[in-house]
Amino acid sequence: MKKTLLALLVAIVAGTATAGQVLEAIVIRVGDRIITRTQYLHRLNDGLTEIEQTVPAAEVAAKKADFRKNLTNELVAELLLKDRADRLNITVTNEEVKDAISRVKQQYGISNDKQFDESLQKSGMTRSDMEARMRDTILTNKLFGRELRGREDLTDKELRERYDREKERYRLPERAHLREIIVLRPDNAAQIPAARQRAEELAKQARGGADFMLLAKTASEVASKEKGGDLGEVARGELLPDLDKAVFNATAGQVLGPIEAKSAWHILKVEQRLPSEVPAFETLKEKLRKDVSDEAWQRDYKAYIDRLRKDAFIQINDTNVPTA
Repeated sequence: MKKTLLALLVAIVAGTATAGQVLEAIVIRVGDRIITRTQYLHRLNDGLTEIEQTVPAAEVAAKKADFRKNLTNELVAELLLKDRADRLNITVTNEEVKDAISRVKQQYGISNDKQFDESLQKSGMTRSDMEARMRDTILTNKLFGRELRGREDLTDKELRERYDREKERYRLPERAHLREIIVLRPDNAAQIPAARQRAEELAKQARGGADFMLLAKTASEVASKEKGGDLGEVARGELLPDLDKAVFNATAGQVLGPIEAKSAWHILKVEQRLPSEVPAFETLKEKLRKDVSDEAWQRDYKAYIDRLRKDAFIQINDTNVPTA
């Protein structure tokens, strides 16, 4: 598996207890729910481990610092959400938990309980940990589904207003649809003149009306020959400078080259020139829906948590916050 199950569950709500169940230092209290020092430390260590397993080495220190900084507020938010779910009588059945865990197993190619338990062990989790956290995740998703607006609720009118206001951010660059024939430069210097002559002959044939696609399939020396030399659409600035200049000063249908580069001679056919343009609304509608809803969800989530905080009793004992 590319990631441990801990990586999948790192954002899941931490286990909590009520004040009457615990006889140790309390770090956070939200209503009658609390996070003890042991629970806080467990969540801290889980998060730091997940960062070490999934984040590039150069970014680990910064990610750990951010995680430590934000953990208390994240835990407060999670307790607020669990409390709100209780007030709305939102529950999770054992069958829902079982189904969710089955989907996790399928996603990670786990075929039996032994593999599952080994994966959990590598993540520092027990099966009961997994089930409890999955239950809390399902509970939170149900709460969000009821109280936060989903992307499917966005109307075409709202999306079109966003399109008209911000369509320039979706502008496509100037592009060209290309085909290529490549003649590679030989390592043996004595063979270079013959290779150059071959490239010139192929270009002459292409300009003389030969089927460029067939010519590429039979004569090109790179993998694109299998597709008749088809490179698809290439944006201005993506090619080597000499190739880019030639392509974007050419007209549709024109054959260019051979253009000599460090390792090869390039013969190009400009199948189509495409101007810089903003795609039509209908083309962008689903991307707009995703972009808008992701941004809106983050904004709505913050406002939702702020609203819950206003009506809740919250106590944070900074002196009990573990640092390691």
